[in-house]
Amino acid sequence: MGSNSGLFARNRAVLRTRVSRHAYLGLAIACLSVFVATLLTAWLDHGRISLATLAAAQQQSPTLWLLDLMPLVFAFWGQYVSVVMASEAGAMVMDQTESLRARARYLEAHAAQLSHRDELTGLATRNALLAELERLLAAPDHGPAVVGLLVLDLDGFREINDAFGVSAGDDILRVVSRRLGRVMPDAALSARLEGDCFAVMLPGLRDRDQLTDLAAAATRTLSAPCTVGDNRLNLFASIGAASYPSDSLDAESLLGHAMAAMYQAKRAGGHFVLHEARTEPLDPQMLSLTAELRSAIDRDELLLFLQPIVTADTRRLVGAECLVRWQHPRRGLLPPGEFVPRAERSGLIVPLSDWVMREALTIAANLRACGQDLRLSVNVSRRALTEPGFADLMTRYLAERAIPADRLMLELTEQTLMSDEPAGRAVMGQLQAAGVGVAIDDFGTGHSQLAYLKSLPVAQIKIDKSFVSDVTTSSTDFAIVRALVELAHALDIQVVAEGIEQETQAQALAGIGCDLLQGYLIGRPMPVDAFRAWIEQPAQSHSSAG
Repeated sequence: MGSNSGLFARNRAVLRTRVSRHAYLGLAIACLSVFVATLLTAWLDHGRISLATLAAAQQQSPTLWLLDLMPLVFAFWGQYVSVVMASEAGAMVMDQTESLRARARYLEAHAAQLSHRDELTGLATRNALLAELERLLAAPDHGPAVVGLLVLDLDGFREINDAFGVSAGDDILRVVSRRLGRVMPDAALSARLEGDCFAVMLPGLRDRDQLTDLAAAATRTLSAPCTVGDNRLNLFASIGAASYPSDSLDAESLLGHAMAAMYQAKRAGGHFVLHEARTEPLDPQMLSLTAELRSAIDRDELLLFLQPIVTADTRRLVGAECLVRWQHPRRGLLPPGEFVPRAERSGLIVPLSDWVMREALTIAANLRACGQDLRLSVNVSRRALTEPGFADLMTRYLAERAIPADRLMLELTEQTLMSDEPAGRAVMGQLQAAGVGVAIDDFGTGHSQLAYLKSLPVAQIKIDKSFVSDVTTSSTDFAIVRALVELAHALDIQVVAEGIEQETQAQALAGIGCDLLQGYLIGRPMPVDAFRAWIEQPAQSHSSAG
């Protein structure tokens, strides 16, 4: 603004020292008026106009003496008007300039505030959190106190967005921010990192064990019912934590360790993990593939392969296991081992499981329409099993496709069953009541407790191929498999042998009463069209079981 005011001051100074256009105009008008008045006076007094009569009129008329002053008055008036107009115009321009500058300063301040404050929740942003954490760690007077960092990621938030809309999701994020503010210490700094991921910086802790108590407090306050429209939901979060100075000495690494612990918590099915030395930091390649996987689910880049399951005695086709593959645009067809563990670590296992379930039931409906009434087996992670409303979602998917519930078998690992979570047991009970079967996958490879077979609603166990491969050469493996078959039959549980690759294995297992067979000898995992062609091969003599 200083340069503009200087410019206007110089303009006014010029107008004061030079004759303006308005001054010339006023002078011309005044001179013309004096000349006309002199002509009229000479004509009226002498009856003619000449130089002598004009001079006489000027000498003898007091009125003309006054009119002779008009050129000076008009010239001054024109100059004054020019100065006033220039001053007013300058003032207006300066006022507008100042207004624009004030608006620009406001926008700059607002932008700076947005870069440090999340507009939706009012919490600090990721950059603001890191900046404050760096300042705190660099301060020479923060002493030996522990600085903790919690990272929280909501479980099932995408499903809430899909079911109730983005506006409801925004309301939930605001609820989370308010609840964190109530339960965390006054010195804490809460931030929204991105999406449904939050972080809390906790300076001045007694020790790192205090992080466990604060994580438990956050879990309790988040699990309180939250009203969304006419529905009441319970919020759950996977929480990871790291601390200074035991885990890291800089802000970026500390946040990376806390996020790695959070992903580890997600992989374990939720709850809380405190970072330890063996916890791996974030892998950029893993993050890249995780982002691609999220898009792949939305763009239907995933495929389901089917591996047939037949009866052990007659080799009659009764079902198939659904196995997911990823048709990556650059890396080609990826097996599940390339991306399912990443989905577990990143929390994408829930939407991935949901896609597999919907696709599997759609395939089952299409096969039924072609006369193949098969039971399809689908692997389910512990995280997906304990998602709120999982059992209701399965029954709805079955009803939408008009598929009987007993045509679906959910395969769970022993680790999932051994977790002994009340929520998981309740879901399995609901599934059993609805008619959906539950199978224990890779049975015998975990810390098996046979007591679980009588207390859990298990319809089927799948003996791991590590026992099947040596069943004809190892008397120990043969005895173990036979004992498992007899125990399962005593509990009215069906037995499936996985990994059958030789005819002698199939015959031995059929001889000890194994119910179903699955493996390369029967058929490899294949796309749906290839599976249909395999069914129609006359040499296979397959007839679907009702």
